[in-house]
Amino acid sequence: MDTLQFSLALEGEGMDPKHASIIAHEIYRIYVHSVLGGVYKPVDYGDFETLQIKAKLMRAKTEAMTNVLRAMNAEDADQEKHWQGEMERIDAERRQRGFIKY
Repeated sequence: MDTLQFSLALEGEGMDPKHASIIAHEIYRIYVHSVLGGVYKPVDYGDFETLQIKAKLMRAKTEAMTNVLRAMNAEDADQEKHWQGEMERIDAERRQRGFIKY
């Protein structure tokens, strides 16, 4: 079981990186304790490089969204427009790579 790939898969779906690592660790512990008497069937989360790109794009989108909200609170229209454009660029890249279905 590859916990790093599992964690990246969770991050790629929008989960906070800290939460994803905790969940991956806990699932690995369950796997270690249960594998002694059971049969483990590995799960294919996809290509490692694709998972890294997907997780990186989600982190960038989360950061851009946070910066949009900060700019809105500071009433800085230029920064808000900049970060809104960055979010749209990230969504376009995610759509181009097939990470977004719609």
